[in-house]
Amino acid sequence: MSNNWKLSQIKINILFFGLFLFLILSIGYLKFESSSDLEIGFVADIHAGDQSYRNDGADPENIIFPDRFEKNFRNALLGMRRADLIFTLGDNLNRPSRKNAKKLTEISRSYPIYWTKGNHDKLNHFQEILSKERYYYVDKKDWRVIVLDNSATYPDTTGIDDHGRGFIDEDQLNWLKEKLKTEKKVIIAMHIPMFVPGNPGAIRKDYEYLEEIFVKSGNVKHVFSGHWHIYDKEIEKDGIVYHLIPSLSLESKQGFYSKIEL
Repeated sequence: MSNNWKLSQIKINILFFGLFLFLILSIGYLKFESSSDLEIGFVADIHAGDQSYRNDGADPENIIFPDRFEKNFRNALLGMRRADLIFTLGDNLNRPSRKNAKKLTEISRSYPIYWTKGNHDKLNHFQEILSKERYYYVDKKDWRVIVLDNSATYPDTTGIDDHGRGFIDEDQLNWLKEKLKTEKKVIIAMHIPMFVPGNPGAIRKDYEYLEEIFVKSGNVKHVFSGHWHIYDKEIEKDGIVYHLIPSLSLESKQGFYSKIEL
């Protein structure tokens, strides 16, 4: 048996060992990457639009770039590529635009995405292109995600926070109570936070009834909202974690997304 043959055999053995080691490490990496039973992603206030700049109010940090939505949305989706479900949190559009609504669906076509209505989303565009239903639920494994539409203005805005926004109609409220009757743990997704503007942690008086519904159900574990653009905050209250998600188009948070592993 020649030395050349022995050398060739050693090289082949080393090659096979290297391939075997690579496969073992790859499988371990994939298991590590998908170690949670369920992964859900959230993006807020995409504000897809053709405007280059938007200064939203008195807060100097509240500057967003609507015309950068394609790049920011693609980057966020890439970061959530392993998510089982992805939810937007309203204000998908900056101004009414079928063109930009269709662009959002084109960008996200290969992702398991669900849309929440915000006060900037015109109802007919939203239902025609993004979601036929204003409010609905999605069940996945041991969890139920309930999407609410609280983007409307109260019929009587006297004494109501946030310029009267946040109204949930009676039909939707009755539907919510029924859908909370489940053995599954529940996540709520809605556009406008339940807190007093500028005071995260203090429940709005007009939302005390909603907080009571969530707490009494015993199965609401998380509530996700957007709308305020600048906050990246978690507040735990009565066993429920409230998540405030900043705008994906915010100057300091471009491409921002949030993931929860359950």
